[in-house]
Amino acid sequence: MLCDFEVRLYVVVPMEDIKKSGELPGSIVIRRLFSQLTFLRATEDCGYFLKVTKVKSVGSGKLLDSSKYIMFPVTFHSRTFLPKTGEVLVGIVIEVCRHGVFLKCGPMNSIYLSVRKMPNYNYVSGENPFFICNDQSRIENEVAVRFVVYAMRWSRTLVRKFDVLASIDDDCLGPVSLNGFDGLEL
Repeated sequence: MLCDFEVRLYVVVPMEDIKKSGELPGSIVIRRLFSQLTFLRATEDCGYFLKVTKVKSVGSGKLLDSSKYIMFPVTFHSRTFLPKTGEVLVGIVIEVCRHGVFLKCGPMNSIYLSVRKMPNYNYVSGENPFFICNDQSRIENEVAVRFVVYAMRWSRTLVRKFDVLASIDDDCLGPVSLNGFDGLEL
């Protein structure tokens, strides 16, 4: 789900970046904010950061103990992608294995669709493995699949992401034909 959040982060800027650069401190802080968001990527509460829509304020800098860095509070509005249980999405199959498939949808690169959540689909092994249904529809690499978010959790590892389980065990879910569609690219 696409959401809009007001977020407050603390941006740390090296003192020498401000001294060396002829730019205003505010523009340096904003550039560091974008760099920090690229590294941060996602948070449990807000989801995946897609775009900063408005910088609301850059507060006064506070000199840190080492005096080599200044910390600025920055408040901004951001567009985010936050997956929700029960939400219907479309993803592209990126890997097929014996026990299910992995999908990509927007910033999420490893959504797992288990064979247990693919009723009437059977695995066919070979050089290019796939799943085939009784009605002859196929789930294979680079196929678009409409799915429902069955379960999700925030990953507690170093990689900041959501672990998502998908299901196509419902009406209107499964492989779809979308000419020119390459997933939800944000």
